[in-house]
Amino acid sequence: MFVIRQLFLTSLFVLLAGCAARPTVPAAFSFALMGDQQYNAREEALFPQMLDAVSKEQLEFVVHVGDFKAGGNAPCTDALFMQRKTEFNRSRHAFIYTPGDNDWVDCRRTSNGASDPLERLAKLREVFFSESRSLGQNTIALTLQSEMFHGDPVIARYRENAMWLQGGIVFATFNIQGSNDNLGFDAANDREHEERTRANIEWLNAVVKRAREPGIAGVAIFLQANPGFEVQPADVAKSGFRLFLEAFEERATSLGKPILFAHGDTHQYRVDRPYVSPLDKRPIPNVTRVETFGSPVVNWVKITVDPNLKNGLFFIQPGGFAPP
Repeated sequence: MFVIRQLFLTSLFVLLAGCAARPTVPAAFSFALMGDQQYNAREEALFPQMLDAVSKEQLEFVVHVGDFKAGGNAPCTDALFMQRKTEFNRSRHAFIYTPGDNDWVDCRRTSNGASDPLERLAKLREVFFSESRSLGQNTIALTLQSEMFHGDPVIARYRENAMWLQGGIVFATFNIQGSNDNLGFDAANDREHEERTRANIEWLNAVVKRAREPGIAGVAIFLQANPGFEVQPADVAKSGFRLFLEAFEERATSLGKPILFAHGDTHQYRVDRPYVSPLDKRPIPNVTRVETFGSPVVNWVKITVDPNLKNGLFFIQPGGFAPP
């Protein structure tokens, strides 16, 4: 009897240990993806209406992938930055913003006031990323790269890169920009690009490390740039996106869990399942790519994390905002 009891307890221990090692399957929940809006007077008027419509949805949070104004004839003023923060705080849901190139890289253009992009990025950090919490009325705590890498004086600048956990999924934002990721303008900005690329890859490593822990079912990352999905691999190889893409695709393949790659920049809603590498057109089965709507279309994307899906965790559909 004693032997039977010991065998039963041993079997039970092995079973429980095996269960503990498996990722926790999250209950279904949804969030919103948006970006590349408010480029003209019409979109300025419609954006608050869209945000009010989103606030009526049952969502956990909203992610804005940058470009909160047009790329030209739209000066990058302090007043505009504060106005956008006020508007984003209208959201009933937690609101996470990551910068776009229109918001700082392209501020160098004459029609935008010929501002210094690096100074404008510093101002964005001051206005939008001074606290370790989201925007919106129901804020959530965020882990910022500047906190996790406080011992590195260069990487610690990147307060805009944030990570949070929801329903067994690791979510993270990355400051990766259109306009070739701020590469090729002058020596100072080339140096900024190099440092930021290193910071983004270190942040990616931190995200993947977190995602390897027990109980984590998947990852979702958010950035502004379309890093070249619709162009030739030879052009991507010469771009400012190559190093990050190489790192992302290696880590994604190694991790093996479902990953969402969400971005804006080229203003066309599309979903690729699986993700097809901009570097060599190789499909990566565990990654889904989604691009949000952008000007002149005023709309958002609804993404549901659903453990019952057969082809990954992420169910993606248009948000359904219908302008009057």
